[in-house]
Amino acid sequence: MSRQALGKGLGALIRKNEARAAAAAENEVDESRVLLAKVDEIQPSPFQPRRTFNDEQISELAASIRERGLVQPLVVRRVNGKLELIAGERRLRAMKLLGKPEVKVVMMEATDREVAELALIENLQREDLTPLEEAEQYRLLQSRFGMKQEIIAQHVGKSRAVVANMVRLLELVPTARELLEKEEISVGHAKVLLQLKDAAQQAAAATRVAKQGLTVRQTEQLVKDILNPDPARPQIVSKVLPAAYESVCQQLSSDFGTKVNIALKGKSNGVIEISYTGRDELVRILQLFGVNAPV
Repeated sequence: MSRQALGKGLGALIRKNEARAAAAAENEVDESRVLLAKVDEIQPSPFQPRRTFNDEQISELAASIRERGLVQPLVVRRVNGKLELIAGERRLRAMKLLGKPEVKVVMMEATDREVAELALIENLQREDLTPLEEAEQYRLLQSRFGMKQEIIAQHVGKSRAVVANMVRLLELVPTARELLEKEEISVGHAKVLLQLKDAAQQAAAATRVAKQGLTVRQTEQLVKDILNPDPARPQIVSKVLPAAYESVCQQLSSDFGTKVNIALKGKSNGVIEISYTGRDELVRILQLFGVNAPV
């Protein structure tokens, strides 16, 4: 999907005076509409989908502002007599980092729904959101503002199926959501794991996918085996490892210099899985066991 596709929905979201403010945020600044506001009096937007900000990027932006000044003013609105940010939170954070008392802003009128949509589009255009942040913003537009997925999809330049699949990510169990947030599993893995409705099974499978570095296709097979076990061969029962086992895995991984996992099989049995990539690493691991046979 191109960035241009995202922009197509913007005109449908905001009125003409708001479009001028959005243009101002993209460098087309009408100086007559630019005001100075006290940095400490600008409140963050409650509709900001991003939960985390990269400190290094904020520092780099602050250095750029120090050298060249603030090129793009912030976009704000007045809510209950106070200024609330609509667009430009990283710029605001950079100004605070520099200790600047005032900042250029463009004032605009916007409803809560329009602010939520603008915040989503701004972040999607910059490809800043994690999958879960994006999904949560879609759900906000649905639940709080009653927007249908077809309308959301039209506004953000994506298909309804994409929006629907992203919202489904919020059904992941906490363990899987955390692994997705840390990018230890992908959206593709997550979609497959959603087939597991049992919370314990899904959590265990997600953990195994991350630890063993399984591909999406391998994850599909894992889920298939869990849902439709083959009685002809022994099945490894996916379980969340006790803390003591996790500690052992971490110690073995450190000792072997590669990922080591313990897969429980029943109540008292299991297997120890040692991962390797390439023949050289396999030879190195075998030598640790005193095995010098050619492979």
